[in-house]
Amino acid sequence: MKSFLLVLSASLAACLPAGDAAVPREPRPVLGLANITLAEFDDGAGVLQGRALQGPHMNANFPDPAIIWGDGSWKAYSTSSDGKYIPVAVSDDAQWWTMTNVDALPDPGPWIDPNDRGIWAPDVNKNDNGLYVMYYSGRRNGGSRCIGAATSWTAMGPFVPQAQPLYCDDAAGGVIDPAGYDDGVNRWIMWKDDGNSLGGATTCQGGQPSGDYRPTPIKIQRMARDALTLLDSPKVIMDHEGRNNNGVVEGPSIYKVRDDLFVLFYSAHCYSSDDYDIEYAWSDRIDGYYGDRGILLRTVDNRGIYGPGHMDIDPNGSFIVFHGRTGPNQGGGGTRYMYSAQLTIDGKRITF
Repeated sequence: MKSFLLVLSASLAACLPAGDAAVPREPRPVLGLANITLAEFDDGAGVLQGRALQGPHMNANFPDPAIIWGDGSWKAYSTSSDGKYIPVAVSDDAQWWTMTNVDALPDPGPWIDPNDRGIWAPDVNKNDNGLYVMYYSGRRNGGSRCIGAATSWTAMGPFVPQAQPLYCDDAAGGVIDPAGYDDGVNRWIMWKDDGNSLGGATTCQGGQPSGDYRPTPIKIQRMARDALTLLDSPKVIMDHEGRNNNGVVEGPSIYKVRDDLFVLFYSAHCYSSDDYDIEYAWSDRIDGYYGDRGILLRTVDNRGIYGPGHMDIDPNGSFIVFHGRTGPNQGGGGTRYMYSAQLTIDGKRITF
């Protein structure tokens, strides 16, 4: 028996932080964020009513958004778009966003393949010395996608890349969607092993699907307090459920609810499909395996948002950002706009 309570509010006025921070299964509960004010779920059944959602925020392609409060305002970063490696948007209140002309990462690094210079899914964190550290995914010259790191003393950049990638795994199909997190004691980095890039049964790649689904695990690894030095070894904290989510999980973002409860938000299905969604799972350890999965947000036709995904949560847990399309069946070429919603987590109760 499972119950889940979700209450939504249209206001984002409380989003300002106190300071600078950061195999088939039984049916899962489904929460369509765009049309819920109150939902009580009992074994997957629920009553949904009302609506609350912010966005699209800007008339701009802003895929895979990530946020941080830094230098007196909110900053949002996205995958390469509009001729910039890492576009940046700013906001004073997390309600009204303005696209800047800044490229936060004007040089992605000497290790990047000059024939494939698209930089994916950046994430920015501030280390203990006040240095901003950006993680991103780029294709290594002669290899697969790796995680890169770049640093800046300002949140707007320019971020200066390290000479070598932070982490690579060619055998896994490459690594994408890096995300950092500080649990108050340790720093961590998460990513997705990009197994579906190797083909297999998933329909997310070109060509004819064949064979088994390739693993696309989400992994986590501890880091030093400088947010640049990897410690220990990576651990698998989640993988896909085969056909149930088209052999893909990606875009991790973790929030610590309390010392013995962590929630992992992630996306499943093909990013280019209207089935793309935002899901969640729970663990009693940050580096434990996450289970008790549910769907937080998926395509809601009467709201006009399609394929929502790649969510990021602000370090204080007060609001989320994610991308979505405004029309159906647009595929990978459709504009992915940024949306947001206020968020409060109290135990396994999530309040919007």
